[in-house]
Amino acid sequence: MNRLKRFFKQLARSLGGLLLVGLVLTFVLAPVLWLVISSISSPKDLLRTPPRWFPQFPSLAYYEQILLGTRQTEATLTAVTIRAFRYALRNSLIVASGVSAVCLALGALAGYAFARTPLPGRGMLIYLLLLGQMIPVIVLIIPLFIVMNRLGLLNRLETVILLLSAYHLPFTIWILRSYFQTLPAELEEAALVDGANRLQALIHIALPLSLPGLFAAGVYTFMQSWNAFIIPLVFTSSDTLRT
Repeated sequence: MNRLKRFFKQLARSLGGLLLVGLVLTFVLAPVLWLVISSISSPKDLLRTPPRWFPQFPSLAYYEQILLGTRQTEATLTAVTIRAFRYALRNSLIVASGVSAVCLALGALAGYAFARTPLPGRGMLIYLLLLGQMIPVIVLIIPLFIVMNRLGLLNRLETVILLLSAYHLPFTIWILRSYFQTLPAELEEAALVDGANRLQALIHIALPLSLPGLFAAGVYTFMQSWNAFIIPLVFTSSDTLRT
């Protein structure tokens, strides 16, 4: 009898947990699902009352029109909008990929140095780096704009990549430093005994073992750069360079 009661209690807890997880997932994923449904629905389905939760005749016409440039009979997007979207999509990919590459390259070197090299005051220095990232971007916009204007670097994707890399690099260093510290130092010491230098130990030993950490840092940097708004808005003025 007691076993049966414990079984039903555990079953109720499990069902309650699943129900709670289902509600949270529904709350989080419902906007994304509606976004996808809206993108394959016709204007009639979107304006229907009560709303049609799934289109009667789903279509990829909008995707074809924007990405492939095909003309549809019920085109709702102007040529200017389509062209601006393509430029923005291309520029966002360039900026996000460039920032991720720069942050991973420099972050791996700096993170490994913080994790393995006996630098004086390295514990305080890493926190000073993170403290710099806590400064709001809006506070830095005016002085950075003045500097870039005097250097003639406005309205260039390279400038956006440089500024976003400088802003996201401290946290990338923090992530990779923490991951390098979890690796056994004996593996690198064995490579050093065999004649390798620190850079070779990093490239051939530490980096292959740190692929999960590199992936996490790369995804974080890519998403933050993709979602960046104020820096690309201020430092680019041409429609062909907007992100």
